[in-house]
Amino acid sequence: MKRCIARITIAALVLGSGPAFADESLCTGKNLIPQIEVQEPAIAAELAREAAATPYGVGLTWKLEKEGLKPSYLFGTIHLSDPRLLTLKPEVAAAFDSSTVLALEITEVLDPKKMAAVAFSSLKYSTYGDGTTLDDRLSKPDIASLDSAVRKKLGLPWVVARKMKPWALMGALALPACEMARKRANKQVVDVSLGTRAQKQGKEIVPLETLISQLQAMDSLPEAVSINGLVQSISLGSRMDDLFETMIQLYLKEETATVWALMRRVGEKGFVPAKKNAEYAAFQKIIVDKRNQTMVAEAESHLKNGGVFVAVGALHLPGQSGMLNILAQNG
Repeated sequence: MKRCIARITIAALVLGSGPAFADESLCTGKNLIPQIEVQEPAIAAELAREAAATPYGVGLTWKLEKEGLKPSYLFGTIHLSDPRLLTLKPEVAAAFDSSTVLALEITEVLDPKKMAAVAFSSLKYSTYGDGTTLDDRLSKPDIASLDSAVRKKLGLPWVVARKMKPWALMGALALPACEMARKRANKQVVDVSLGTRAQKQGKEIVPLETLISQLQAMDSLPEAVSINGLVQSISLGSRMDDLFETMIQLYLKEETATVWALMRRVGEKGFVPAKKNAEYAAFQKIIVDKRNQTMVAEAESHLKNGGVFVAVGALHLPGQSGMLNILAQNG
């Protein structure tokens, strides 16, 4: 139960967060990998073994080739606006510039007004509309903790926040203050940066999903999983910032499988050996595996013509059910 928080956090990055009242100087997260290697060598060894056994577990940029077609590329992004993430490596920039089509998870992200309009018209996926609230689903101590957190971090009274579904409130609370400040200042995340670059180059930009389909996926998570993740996010406190910084550092090293391995082992007070459980299986099936299949199918409708640069969240790339393995199996 306690490890589902990190997985929901990753999924919540798809949709961003609400308003923030913070300064970018408040980036306080620390990379946890050196600490784990020194203080928890058994966990470090587990991470290394799992990552090594994961297909396509290292690398962000992959060339997709088929005889008779111009090469295409699959690139793993991260849905954050940290400045360290926005500069493309020369070889990635060359691959991008040589492509004629950019495929993003969703294209609504390139038009904030349209994205806001779609989100507003789809509130049934992110807020309760049946007259109930989180007050009906949480204990009094948990409500008190969340009340304090949403007032401090989001500037919202609980009477408003309690109407949000747990996964949506989790998405608003999980992000570090500095990332929330950048969002408030309309700083571009990696995906939007790529879209802006493509627009300037006159590329065709196509979606692999829609914002509504992503909202539906998040809303289809078992409510108990989302509630548990929301409650645990408060108990993690500043360690959540550390998890984000660790994820960024691993991304910069292109170690996507290690990110998954690490998140599976997050506990309230430290890292714990990973075990298979029903919550993880539900998350994996709904938020990762099912969407990987959908995005590959849509991508292939464009890849058949060649010259496509496909950009999706990096955690969709690795693993037996990852997009790279599916594409390889499909030839």
